[in-house]
Amino acid sequence: MSVLSNSDANDVILFGSQAMSAYTKRALASKDLDLIVSVMTIRILERCCDELAKVAERRPDYDFHVGEYLGRSYPVCHIYLRHRSGYPLVVEFFQTFLGYESRMLTPFLAFKEKWGMRVQVLTPEAIIGARLSFRPPERITPFNAMRLSRFIRTMGRSIDWPKVNFFIDTFGLRNVARENIEALRSKQISIPGSSKVLSRRP
Repeated sequence: MSVLSNSDANDVILFGSQAMSAYTKRALASKDLDLIVSVMTIRILERCCDELAKVAERRPDYDFHVGEYLGRSYPVCHIYLRHRSGYPLVVEFFQTFLGYESRMLTPFLAFKEKWGMRVQVLTPEAIIGARLSFRPPERITPFNAMRLSRFIRTMGRSIDWPKVNFFIDTFGLRNVARENIEALRSKQISIPGSSKVLSRRP
């Protein structure tokens, strides 16, 4: 959205399932788009809705909610729209990463040329670490485990597993990642390379 690049909210990070799409030939099907934007205001949201109205069947609705993530402030905004094709889409704007300031992600970011633009996105190692660390009650669903496994196989030997562990430890996700991997194994679901996370001591 040009509104973001032309406003104070110009430091945009792609994450979620579409972050994986930045590294693969074929984009993943998804009903939402997750972005980390450290500076979001009602005014910027209004302008985003004005811009998105050009491709939607009507002007989108939005909300702005400030919740809590393990005691940390967790502001999240959503824009709800329906494309002229009829498909719904939710654009989610997170002002922090799990309640941590987005600048903590700096060592875990890369730029990719994708979709005719230069995209700032989590590194493959950060994507893996984040998706291994989904918290209860959702945890990692079999569907998300399948997607993550496919992504890991696509990236192959280029994955630096010590960097995956560094990401997990930076954000205090070691225990939840171990619990998730073990929960999947109890269902006979194995994530490629996840033993390199399990073998690392908390």
